[in-house]
Amino acid sequence: MTYLAFIFATGLYLLLGPGGPLHSDKWFDALRRRVDAIEPQFWVGFVLMVVVPCTFLALVYALLDQVFGGAAMLIVGTAALFFSFGRADLPALLERFMARSRAGDNEGAALVLEEAGADIEADDEIEFGRLAARTFVYEGYQRWFPAAFYFLLLGPFWAVAYRLIQLASDDRRVPVGSLRHLLDWLPSRTLMLTLAIIGNFDATRRVIAAQAMDANVETDTLLVNGLEASAPAQGDEPAQRVASVEEALRRAMIAWVVLASVVAILS
Repeated sequence: MTYLAFIFATGLYLLLGPGGPLHSDKWFDALRRRVDAIEPQFWVGFVLMVVVPCTFLALVYALLDQVFGGAAMLIVGTAALFFSFGRADLPALLERFMARSRAGDNEGAALVLEEAGADIEADDEIEFGRLAARTFVYEGYQRWFPAAFYFLLLGPFWAVAYRLIQLASDDRRVPVGSLRHLLDWLPSRTLMLTLAIIGNFDATRRVIAAQAMDANVETDTLLVNGLEASAPAQGDEPAQRVASVEEALRRAMIAWVVLASVVAILS
């Protein structure tokens, strides 16, 4: 049932995109305002904003399991995983960025990056292209890969916890030392291994050997370095760099779905 929930949720996300009742975060925004009002210590805030909602979901699952048996995982798991996927409409953001960049409208392209949560600090077009690649590689990574990773490895509650932690933070850079950086550690390295297998293995292996175990490397920097080694862009223009990011993440996603399917068939 876990595999079916994974396939159903992923299929719905690809078909419908983000949005709908499961991606309405008004309840979480209201919860965060109430938690912020009491100015709790970090771990108290973490319990109130992450542990309590996950515990409530676990109770719902336990009740449904008494009624529907194994089908409860299909019901709760599909809903939980869909909730855990990213909120941004990445295909639309990519399309808008590419159109503006190819037209030479770097100011318009920069506005798209700001909408995706990036801080625009680039001195030239090459640096701007790398910033765009780093922004979109993390946005593309966090919207699907960690949720799928934790769902398949540990279950729906871990996937939900990851998304709640993402929602609780306004810093898209994922600074070293943050809780998100810790949660991103294993799925990002797994994605790096995937990029090595489906792309230039030797070049990506060197990046993994040099940076994967370095706790001071930020997640987006690690991923963009691995991606550039795995599948180098066909040029230095921002649109070409971002197109390389989009294609590599698409291939990695297919690889993960195929691997999950093979494991489900063999188990």
